[in-house]
Amino acid sequence: MVGSAFSRWWTKLGPYYTKAYPEMWVGVALTAVLYFKISYGGNKPVSHGRIN
Repeated sequence: MVGSAFSRWWTKLGPYYTKAYPEMWVGVALTAVLYFKISYGGNKPVSHGRIN
């Protein structure tokens, strides 16, 4: 039921979001990369495992 509702919604509005504003997705990706670099300093989080 939810899948069919999403399918109907996507067939109507999906092309609008993906094809009408392709430059918007570039901005979203750049914003995500900048957020990651600022938040984590470009490093993966340190695991707090046991030291033997």
